This record gives sequence, structure tokens and C-alpha cells, in this order.
Amino acid sequence: MPNWLFIVFSVCVAALVGGVTNHFAIKMLFHPREPVRIGRWRVPFTPGLIPKRREDIAASLGEVVSEYLVTSDGLRVMLDRPDVRERAVQAVTQYIEAWLKDERTVKQWTASLFPNEEWDELKLRLASRLDRLTEQGLTSWLTAKGWDERPLSEWIPIGTEESRQRMSDNAAAAVLHSLQKELTSLQGQRMLTRMAKEVIDRAQGFFGAMAAIVVDEDKLVSRMSPVIIEQLQSPAVQAAVSQFISGKLAEWVSLPPAQLVRAWADLKDEEDAMDFVIRKLQLWIQWDQRLERLAEVRPAQWLDEVKSAWMPYVPRIVNGAITLIDRNLDQIVRAARLEEVVRSQVEQFPVERLETIILSVSGKEFRAITWLGALLGGIIGLFQSFVLLAVG
Repeated sequence: MPNWLFIVFSVCVAALVGGVTNHFAIKMLFHPREPVRIGRWRVPFTPGLIPKRREDIAASLGEVVSEYLVTSDGLRVMLDRPDVRERAVQAVTQYIEAWLKDERTVKQWTASLFPNEEWDELKLRLASRLDRLTEQGLTSWLTAKGWDERPLSEWIPIGTEESRQRMSDNAAAAVLHSLQKELTSLQGQRMLTRMAKEVIDRAQGFFGAMAAIVVDEDKLVSRMSPVIIEQLQSPAVQAAVSQFISGKLAEWVSLPPAQLVRAWADLKDEEDAMDFVIRKLQLWIQWDQRLERLAEVRPAQWLDEVKSAWMPYVPRIVNGAITLIDRNLDQIVRAARLEEVVRSQVEQFPVERLETIILSVSGKEFRAITWLGALLGGIIGLFQSFVLLAVG
């Protein structure tokens, strides 16, 4: 065989061996994916490196991610960057602007969020739950406050003696003024006329009969009205009414609220008083009717009408939220358990998909390794052929 042919043959064989060896070495990272057995004997190097060591790789990746890549210090540095906060504000603002264009009502929102629920059934269930929460909350609050033991004066500010007297005077003046307006009105005059007629009709004996014949109720009322108004405006009457109100206030503020409710509503015990207050509150709230009115409200439209009031606070709220996250970042990272999350995801990740991803990223490098193996094999073959020719 000519020397040049021997050299070419040696170089080609060595290059082929080097390239094929590297190619199979790369393939053995992923293949075979399952162990190959001949009887009970498992073929060495099966399965491939990554399928065989998937759990170890997952644990290592989880440890690397949690300890070196995604750390609280690294996240804190990122959150403290002004551009990150600015992008967060922009993202929230854009989301709100898009949401404000939504014309759906609360009822339509509910239908999209709870597709298997009818609005009427959902409304009744929600109203019933709100009634229970109202009852439980009010009962707990009144019981904790000691509404059957502590006097009303400890619940509300009653001020000094002078302020209470001034309040009584104002209340008396307001009551007497309202009474004057009522009596001087057409309805009040009719009421006085009716009362005068009833008094005359009830009078008995000779004077009663004479009064029924002689007295004119309208004239009697027209003459009595100025006298009544004058008496209502007199300081003595105002002082008497003020004293009466002051005495009642002093009496009421010295009693517990539960006792006042029982007295005003003619109840017997604490349970009845509690039930009475809860029932009155529920009748005032009427959750089912409020929810029915709420059903036709368009949240986006309502918020858009008051946009100028709350929109300036969005950057402050976003920055406050980021600051709150920053303060509790260590607890959040520990609670997230990134190591376990990464390990679990890697363990569940299909090897076929992992191979596709790695080859799509590093396919050129793997081909370069194959050709590098062929090149090194060719160089070794060339060197080997020269050595053999020199020795021979």
C-alpha cells in the first residue's frame, strides 16, 4: 500500500471513530430513556445519563435556583430599582384603563365568574350569609362591649354638665319651634279644631249643652292659637321642657344600652333585646334588596366616574405594595419553597421535551463537539500513521 494511501486511510478511520464516539456520547445523555435488559442483566450505561439521574439533577437545580439564582437579596435589589417600580405602575395603570372599558354589570360579572350558578340562587345564598355575618358580628361586638353592663355614658361622649345643659336647651328650643310650626300650619289648625270639637262634645250637663250651641270651634281655635304660641315661646315653658330633656338624658346615659332597648321596646330579657336590635338592623339593611340593586351596577362605569379621586393614588398603592413585599421578602421566599417547586417541576418534565429544548439551544455546540472529535481523531490518525511509517 502506498504511504499516502496509508496516511489517508488512517486519518479517515481515526476521524470517523472520534466523530462517532462524540456523537454517541452526546446521544447517551438522553438515550435510552429506559433501561435495556437482556434477561435479568441490565445493559451498562442504560438508561441515559439525564433520565437515570433525573431526581439528582432536579434536586441540584432546585438547590442552585433557591440558593444562588432566585434569592431574597437578588429580588430585593430588583424591586428597589426605579425602572422596575415604574414598569409596575405602568402595568397596573394599563390594566385598570383596560378594565374601565368593560361595560358588564355586577350580574354579568357574576355569571362569568360562576357559570354554574343562577343569579337568583346566588343572591339568596349571599344575602342569607350576609344576614348571618351581620348577626354574628353585631352579637359578638355588643357582647364584647358589655352592652348589658356598661352604662351608655361609657359608649358615647356626653361632655360636661354645661355642654349637656346647652344640648338640652337646644333640643327644647328645636322641639318647641317644631311644635309651633306644626300648630300654625293648616294641618295643625285642623287638629286643634278637631280637639276643641271633641272637648265640647264630651262636655255634659247644662254647660255642655250651652257650649255645643254657642261656641264656634273655629273662632275658639283662632283665639287660642296665639295664646298657645305665646306660652310655647315663654322662657318658663322652654326651661321646663329643657329640664325634662336634661333629666331624661341623665337617666338614659346612666343605664346600659340593653336595658334602654328593653324599656323602649317593652322587652323582657337580654336575649329579646339582642334579637330586637339584630332584627331591626337586618330590616334596615335588607341585604337581598341591596344585592338586587347592586346587580345592575356597572363597576367600571362607577369607578370611571370617580377616576379623578382614586387614580392619583395608584402609584402610591403600587409602591406601597412593593415596599410591603420588600419587607417580607425573606418570609415570602421561604414560604414559596422554590427548591421543592423546581425539583417537582424538573421531575415531572418530559425527557423528550427537555432534549428538544437543550438541542434547540445547544444544537450547534453539540455538532461542533462531534466535528471536533472527528478533527482530533484525524490528527491522532495522522500522527499515528507517521509513527508507524517511521518505525516500519
